[in-house]
Amino acid sequence: MSNPTQSQGGTARVPSPKLLYPNTPWWTNLITAVVVAAVSILGTAYALKGSLPSTGVTDLGAAAIAVDTITYMPHILLLFGVLADMFTYQGVWSIPSLVGLLSVFLNYFMQYFWRGVQELWNSGKEVATVGSADVPSTNPFKGGKKGGAVNVPAFFTKYDGCSVQGFEGWSTPFAPQTLVVTATVFCYYIFDIVRNRGWLNATASIVMFGFFYIMQVAVLKMYGGCGAPDSPYSDYVQAAMAFFEGIVFGGSAYGIVQTYYPERLPSSVISPFPTKNKKDLVMGTDGKMYDSDGFPYLVLPNGQAIPDMSDRKSQDAFAQLAAQNLGTRTPAKPDSCPN
Repeated sequence: MSNPTQSQGGTARVPSPKLLYPNTPWWTNLITAVVVAAVSILGTAYALKGSLPSTGVTDLGAAAIAVDTITYMPHILLLFGVLADMFTYQGVWSIPSLVGLLSVFLNYFMQYFWRGVQELWNSGKEVATVGSADVPSTNPFKGGKKGGAVNVPAFFTKYDGCSVQGFEGWSTPFAPQTLVVTATVFCYYIFDIVRNRGWLNATASIVMFGFFYIMQVAVLKMYGGCGAPDSPYSDYVQAAMAFFEGIVFGGSAYGIVQTYYPERLPSSVISPFPTKNKKDLVMGTDGKMYDSDGFPYLVLPNGQAIPDMSDRKSQDAFAQLAAQNLGTRTPAKPDSCPN
């Protein structure tokens, strides 16, 4: 059986490029991330159940699992890159996790920037309003909960979700460490995908980041917020500060890697071609294997199919397909390349 786009000499015409995995909705990635995070929390809770109070996370219900998952999202993001590189040996996933860890320390030094902004704001208020009252020096969220409205489980009396565990000494009264880590890691991935894969392919990452970030802010607010005794900032102001720092840290790290080590970006190891196997291909009249769209493939001994770019016509076809899925929409031309 031959494909109508094929002839004795190969492809009779250049196949029309299509988006990579067009039938995969963005919400499947979101569900996958939530399930993986939930399994991680369940495993941790099970392993630690003998050392935690009976009223803590050992009494797991649907709400407790969701809250614990969101609370430990920064820790999951820091561990994800290390595990991914350990299994794939690609050396690209650990970088955003390392940047996320460095953001804990960078966040500490950012307090001097926020203190300067605070001083400018206070000075402006004093000039605008003569004799105005001093800015409150106490945090409305001090004490771990507001008015006793939330019955905080015993586990959260030891960990409030505001600082990455083990780095509490580097916390500041401005942006919570956990929010900074989440924003930094996600921004690194999002900048990379938007720049090198296009906005459409970045939709899932943007939606996931928005979901997890909003839920993380909501959980921290529910358990009393992250203000320090000398911080007058609300949960939402602190979340905005953390988001700003995430853009700065994640965006700067992405810019450095993109400029000097583009082969170390996550997008560089994601194939722009659809994944095929032998059963997806048919034999053409020229003896080559083709998919349903007319793209030629080589079948390896293990059954894996890789693009066949042995002739100029197939090279042009796959170049257009890659351009479509990489977000550039236009393949490179020989006369447009510097070398």
